[in-house]
Amino acid sequence: MPAPIALTDEQLDAIIRACGPLRPDARGAFLETVAAALQGREIGDGAVYLAIAAAQRQFFDAPLSTDERAQPHRRMARAR
Repeated sequence: MPAPIALTDEQLDAIIRACGPLRPDARGAFLETVAAALQGREIGDGAVYLAIAAAQRQFFDAPLSTDERAQPHRRMARAR
């Protein structure tokens, strides 16, 4: 069993907040990935940020919006 990871309240809060945009079924694996990245390292805010960023790249699945307003738009050419 891995050793416990000592996090500040702010660091733990940042990790939990980072779970918010993830699919519920991906959150457990996200937390395990962040914990594995921090295991055996000196824990600072930067290390926590990097672990979160790497895990989010792995688990974040951007939703496809069907809202017309969210679609890319092109500028209309100006009449000269």
